[in-house]
Amino acid sequence: MASRDFEEFHKKWFDAASLQLKSLRNALKEELCSEELLIQALQQFYTFYRNYAEEKIQMIKEDASHVVASCWRSPLEISFLWMGGWRPTMSIILVFSLMGMQIEDDLVKILEGMDVPTMAALSGKQLQRLNSLQQRNRHAEDNISNHLADLQMLVADQEIARATVTDPPPSESDDLSLLQEAMEPKLAYLRDIVLEAEELRLRAADELVQILTPLQAVQYAVTALELGIAVRKLGVSAALSQPQCIRGSALEGNVNTLRKVLARGADPSAADSDGRTALHMAASKGHSECVDMLINAGANVNKKDNFGMTPLLAALKGGHDVAADLLVEKGAEPLLEEPGIELCKATASGDVKYVERLVKHGVDPSAVDYAQNTPLHIAAAVGSLEAVAVLVNEGADVLAKDRHGHTPLDEARDAESEAAVKIIEEEVARRRESESSNNMS
Repeated sequence: MASRDFEEFHKKWFDAASLQLKSLRNALKEELCSEELLIQALQQFYTFYRNYAEEKIQMIKEDASHVVASCWRSPLEISFLWMGGWRPTMSIILVFSLMGMQIEDDLVKILEGMDVPTMAALSGKQLQRLNSLQQRNRHAEDNISNHLADLQMLVADQEIARATVTDPPPSESDDLSLLQEAMEPKLAYLRDIVLEAEELRLRAADELVQILTPLQAVQYAVTALELGIAVRKLGVSAALSQPQCIRGSALEGNVNTLRKVLARGADPSAADSDGRTALHMAASKGHSECVDMLINAGANVNKKDNFGMTPLLAALKGGHDVAADLLVEKGAEPLLEEPGIELCKATASGDVKYVERLVKHGVDPSAVDYAQNTPLHIAAAVGSLEAVAVLVNEGADVLAKDRHGHTPLDEARDAESEAAVKIIEEEVARRRESESSNNMS
């Protein structure tokens, strides 16, 4: 299962949790409450929980680091997780917390000798078993945490050091094969550790259900679900208030989240450390609905990032015409500081579509670089027939001279590109004829 697929699964699973909660609450209603109904609701919930655990185990086997990072959760949730989930000991603490609350609430009934079939009625044997489970889980958690600590230190062992002290070093090379090879056993160890933690969670859940009565287990399940939903809501709410959330949702094309963030008053023109705004990010990925939403929220359509890139340039470079058109409608411009250099660079790299888009959006096709080369000089020199045709068609100056006095036609001849020579010669002849006609008139 790919990480993206698991994130989608988690979202759907969490959305379905509200239905499980409703079913559990119905089983607790006095007029419906029966041991048979409680057991049925509990079994449904347990199957629901195990389905999630099994999917997570599959994800752990494929990418344990993704599970440990819990990328599908809010930062607040992640801060309180252990090995990609809640600690097993937390479930026991929750039972004891419920017991304490219900003892306080039902104290009068207890003193009157009434039967109180809740956590407050936990028997001595149940308390003993819960305490034993708590101690075993805590010991197991400590062992697993110690294994992770050992693994984290192994990232600085000789094998890793040898893979990083190479020529050229990883900082100057994209070849990370040696480092990948050195990391493989560490990643396998991480997978084993996280699998052990997930299996501990499952065992703890199994034993907890066996210790509690059906009524107590359903009460616990309701509270555990409510706790998970509440912490998630709080985490999402806190994340939505962060400046990076608006940029992240724009980059991912998450329209619903972006709408919520803007409704909370987020600044649509807030920039990151590179000066990039949410509009830059949405435009660069072609998320036209997000682009439209940000523009309507008042985002600056001509804001430049630290590298001189405007949202329109980002859209054009990415080939996203719909997003570019939306920006242009609202007054966006390329605003290139060095249009000749940008056009010549794009032409040299063979990005003809980008060149065409720039020219169609107002960039002079005859703009020059530092050597007085026009894009047509570059196209002719590299023999790019497509670029030559586009630039000539867009009105590039076929008679322009670089600093050495060479014209695009000279470059095409030097490159021995007969097709390019023909296109340029025909355009030179046409323009000279046009100039002659104008002079005569």
